[in-house]
Amino acid sequence: MLLTNNPKYKVYGTGVFIQIQDHYFLISAAHVFDKYSELFIFLSRDGEIITPGGTTYNHNAANRNKDTIDIGVMKLDKECVPHLLLSYNFLKAEDLAINHIFQSEEYYTFLGYPSTRSKILRNTNILDSTSFFHFTTPERNEDYSKFSRNPAVNVVTSYNRKFSFNHKKYMFGTGPDLHGISGCGLWFTDPLDLYAGTMKPKLTAIMTDWPVNNRNIIIGTRIDVITEIIRKYLNIDFPESKIVRAQ
Repeated sequence: MLLTNNPKYKVYGTGVFIQIQDHYFLISAAHVFDKYSELFIFLSRDGEIITPGGTTYNHNAANRNKDTIDIGVMKLDKECVPHLLLSYNFLKAEDLAINHIFQSEEYYTFLGYPSTRSKILRNTNILDSTSFFHFTTPERNEDYSKFSRNPAVNVVTSYNRKFSFNHKKYMFGTGPDLHGISGCGLWFTDPLDLYAGTMKPKLTAIMTDWPVNNRNIIIGTRIDVITEIIRKYLNIDFPESKIVRAQ
């Protein structure tokens, strides 16, 4: 959960922590990192916060509104990593589903922090925030041209707002406005794992766009794009994607 405080606490985006070897990263949407200097992260329920520090590698775009990749990678510095490790778990290489073949089945969930599900409690300075997850089905590859996206780079998946699970009430109802979840993960759970009674979700993509002209979908960028950015710009040894090539 990435927040701003101007003039009060607000969820501005979501992020995912990843560790590759002895390198630590914060991944989010590039348009979220465009406000890097204003962002901070809660470290505890006591209100302790930290401004993430490090080197940011944003996908450059002359027009962010037309940026179909919209990915930011921050290599966290050694000053902030120990503090973050006290409160957060970092995904490891084995948690990343590179070379994933998306299936048009409801094997996927996205999870983030919508701004509309966060509020300052009355007469306090306490931010009450609730995460939101949604079961979703990716579009077929042949339909991506309708959304001006490339299935080798992006994932386009469903958002059935009228049939969303409310984990506080344990019932289905109307889901929230999705502003604030940019930078969240799209997770794949293998049905064979569910059958075996185990849960091993893999990160397949970072979600970046809830299109104004179609609120029934949400669009993301494959995790392969992130790992290729890390391989190319940071010269870190990591398996090469067979789907995406860093330019």
